[in-house]
Amino acid sequence: MPFEPVIIFRHMEKKNWIISQHWKDLFFLNFVVDSAELRNLIPSYLELDTFEGQAFTSIVPFKMSKIRFPFTPTLPFSSLTELNLRTYVKYKGTPGIYFFTLDSNHRLGNFIANKFFHLPYCYSKIHLNTDQAYDCRAYNLELKAKILATKEKTALESFLVERYSLFTDNGTSIFRGQVIHDPWQLSQVSDIDFKETLHNQYNITQSTFHSCFYSKALDVYFKPFKKVGLINE
Repeated sequence: MPFEPVIIFRHMEKKNWIISQHWKDLFFLNFVVDSAELRNLIPSYLELDTFEGQAFTSIVPFKMSKIRFPFTPTLPFSSLTELNLRTYVKYKGTPGIYFFTLDSNHRLGNFIANKFFHLPYCYSKIHLNTDQAYDCRAYNLELKAKILATKEKTALESFLVERYSLFTDNGTSIFRGQVIHDPWQLSQVSDIDFKETLHNQYNITQSTFHSCFYSKALDVYFKPFKKVGLINE
């Protein structure tokens, strides 16, 4: 059965969000990974979320800008490039994302995300250019590709992108971050050439490249992160 997105953006009450961001030039490299190995690498309080019995990870580089709070203009540190490695999970039946890492080239932004949102941001030099073709370079990823026309999402692509929660913890408590945005618009890609070491960096030794796609831009709104459980309960 196709994975149906929960479209809540148009029903959002503006007073409920605490930070907004503009995401641009997102590229998804998707991999099938060994479920048993992945199960041992994510927190025990999370359940692996699989598609037709297969577990997936994605490497996602993109640009982030226009970061602001409801009561502020765009913040001065509001432009950065990010590269993350993520997998797909559930917590008590709620589908979401678990991040192994979120690398970015902005030290202050990393500090704020680590301190206040308990997210595993790390500093990394990342260069992303889309003038001629998609070209991303970091110490753990080299990626080039051509961006083609927009496309309809497949059931798998909806499973991978239409997720409105992420889960993290501070060592004792579990937190859910809820993000609100319009449904993703995806584009086809071609002439993909990449090298990556992110999987090995996080001890994922059994991964096979599966597919990739691109998204031009997305405005996102985060609700306050909520404590949803305790690690040892």
